[in-house]
Amino acid sequence: MRWIRIQQIWAALALILFAVTLRLWLPDNRFPAVPLISLFESPALQVSWIHYLASGVCLLSLLASLVKPRPAIWFFTIGTLCVMFLLNQHRIQAWAFHLLLGAIVFAACSYDKGIRLLRILSLSIYAFSALGKFDYQFMHTVGLQFLNTAAQLLGQSTDQLSPEQAPWLTLVFPAFELLVALLLCFGRTRKFGVVAAIVLHASIMLIVSPLGLGHKPGVLVWNCLFLLLTPMLFRDGLSSSDSPNNTNTTNTTNTTNTIGSRFASMIVLAASVLPILEPFGMYDHWLAWGLYSPRTSRVQVNIHSSRVDDISELEPYLLPQLGDTPFRSLDLRRWSLDELNVPIYPQDRFQLAVARYVAHHYKLDSGIEVHLLGIADRFTGQREVEILRGTHEIDMRCQQFFFSTNYVKLSGSQ
Repeated sequence: MRWIRIQQIWAALALILFAVTLRLWLPDNRFPAVPLISLFESPALQVSWIHYLASGVCLLSLLASLVKPRPAIWFFTIGTLCVMFLLNQHRIQAWAFHLLLGAIVFAACSYDKGIRLLRILSLSIYAFSALGKFDYQFMHTVGLQFLNTAAQLLGQSTDQLSPEQAPWLTLVFPAFELLVALLLCFGRTRKFGVVAAIVLHASIMLIVSPLGLGHKPGVLVWNCLFLLLTPMLFRDGLSSSDSPNNTNTTNTTNTTNTIGSRFASMIVLAASVLPILEPFGMYDHWLAWGLYSPRTSRVQVNIHSSRVDDISELEPYLLPQLGDTPFRSLDLRRWSLDELNVPIYPQDRFQLAVARYVAHHYKLDSGIEVHLLGIADRFTGQREVEILRGTHEIDMRCQQFFFSTNYVKLSGSQ
């Protein structure tokens, strides 16, 4: 029954995550869609009903898994998620990628093999999420926000800390996260690891809750998933009573152990190891579990003050003009949060594609300037900056990426 309960919890929390991020999965919004590969830029595929159909089938499959999990049902979740990712790479949220990997395990693996793979995946998430925060940018931005909020929730203040002390103290957060991974690795310390994981996720949920930083509900729900599943995944012993015992499920399991489970193992192991390529710009930040890591590549979009009236509908996302500069910056992060209820995909190619949409849709020509910011240096926080002036330079730079940087206009969208 344990294996069934794990799948039901996974499906239930996934349904809640889809509910709180629903606008991301539907085509009727103002935020541009950017397919993952050029094939899916085709107008024949980018029609509203395909997005609605894929979303609907995915939600129905998760609902069916919530009632009675079966491998065949998880295949529908896998297929529809892959289609939705290909149609719009903004949908490859960290939690959605985690959902996909879990669905692959549930569809192809027996109980004991599945538990082991999900353990490896969880350890990878904890470890790489922690390692991504041992970083200058985290220490001086997000880490300080976490530290100040945690202190306030405890009725304390960080005012007495010197400007040199506070950034170093923020490393307590990734250090504890890494400790959770290490404790969960070994049988003798696993019970302590489970307790530490519960403390970790409960603390994060409190810090980002309305009582703290007031972040979007998606991060709360995903942390709740870990809060519920980590004790189940890392419980010692594999009891036969925990494994599905009906004939149909057993037969399916025996069949998939030969090819399907090997494929699932390859996928999960790859997803658990490939994050080592992220610092070299060879793997996406969120797929590498770069959570609350501000060192990610990104763009800064500047609109010339003479053209601000041309994008009046985006006025709420334009930052005030600084000094004598003739530009106002467009806050893509806030636009994504307001329009779709999710953070913007933290990758330079995707954000450049969004800037490209703004340039073309509003016919800005030379009235737009984009700063393409590379991954921040882990020790100094410095970034390589490439400045693109005007629509033509943006278009030329977009052609240099392997994955698509072309936005699409969805049929029936606003």
